Amino acid sequence: MKKYWLGIIFSFLLLLPLNVKATICRVQDKYDAEVLMDKEKIGMNEKAFISINTKHNYIVKYSTINSDIVSISNEGIITPLKYGNASIKVEVNFIENENTIATCPVNFNLEVVSNDSSLKTLNLEEADIHFNNEIKEYLVELPYSTEKVNIIAVSNDAKAKITGIGRRYLSVGENTFNIEVTATDGSSTIYTIKVIRKEASNNNYLDELDIDGYNISPIFSKNINKYSLEVEENISKINIKTVTSDERAKVKGDGNITLATGINNLTVEVEAENKEIREYNITVTRLNGTSSLNDLKVDGFNLDFKKDTYTYYLDVNSDINTLNIKPKYDKDTKVDIVGNKDLKEGINEIYLNVSDKEKSKNTYKIIVNKLSKEEEQNKEKNNKLLRILLIIFIISVIIMFSLIFIFIKRNFKRRYIKKLK
Repeated sequence: MKKYWLGIIFSFLLLLPLNVKATICRVQDKYDAEVLMDKEKIGMNEKAFISINTKHNYIVKYSTINSDIVSISNEGIITPLKYGNASIKVEVNFIENENTIATCPVNFNLEVVSNDSSLKTLNLEEADIHFNNEIKEYLVELPYSTEKVNIIAVSNDAKAKITGIGRRYLSVGENTFNIEVTATDGSSTIYTIKVIRKEASNNNYLDELDIDGYNISPIFSKNINKYSLEVEENISKINIKTVTSDERAKVKGDGNITLATGINNLTVEVEAENKEIREYNITVTRLNGTSSLNDLKVDGFNLDFKKDTYTYYLDVNSDINTLNIKPKYDKDTKVDIVGNKDLKEGINEIYLNVSDKEKSKNTYKIIVNKLSKEEEQNKEKNNKLLRILLIIFIISVIIMFSLIFIFIKRNFKRRYIKKLK
């Protein structure tokens, strides 16, 4: 009798922790049965079955301590009620002569799993992708300045596993990120986000360049890089205002600038997103004192000189490398001419720095536009056309006045003859 109970207890302790589909239940070395559960995991719309194979007579009892998760019928049919883990107890009672001779308990663990591999939310920290659970692919464009993204996702089933989320670095161009959601039943869904990181902009132009309260010369154009301005002696500061063509570009050299007396060579730097730099140069002349020229002539050109006008403009032909500048000034005045050698094609600036014994200083400037051969030829063509049009106009005026004179003369003769008659 003692051996009988020891066998039951041993079998119970041995089989209790097992989590297998099939278990051999054996007691007293002569009673045995194979207890089978066809699944270890079951979906909500599925059923699991327990079957018993034995040559002995038996009756079986099914039970679970997790009746909120599964229900078990007397026939060993398991029906899931909600997601979770359930412990299934099977008691096989061997019968002889209508009496229970031995009882063999078997425990199984069953997991009710979900096939829900969908997402509740999916987004980027840097941009809204307008998530819709039925859409599995998304396309987002981000500026070059965005070096990485943070992918954030929440599954509909809290137990589902999500991979592919978190921070991801971007290369320039297309970046593909797959977010995989694996349900507890092993099924999965893949969501794809394609992030296009734009190339860095090379736009380093200004749309506006102004000096508060003044007009720079020439009138601003984004393609012109050199400008000039004259201010009175009492102006010690100017405010340079800029607007970039591309909002991603950065500007240095604008804002409030302190002026020294005389020539101030100012540079406004525009750095594009790709780090390429364009410079706009402004020469600001801050006048000083009363020193001035009495006259200023340049051989072959008419400057229309005035003492209180300090900037002049000339267009010269492509073969001119130096100007013959003839300033007139008092004997106590000194003039230094700077920049009048090896004139280059395009804009050149010549400075006449005027000083006197009282240390008064002023600067006159001649801005020289040296034409290219093509510009020179076009100018000559335009001048020829203007001359031809002028000649045609003069001839037309002469003809018109001649006709009027002839008409008046004839009418006068007719009236005179009538009077004589």
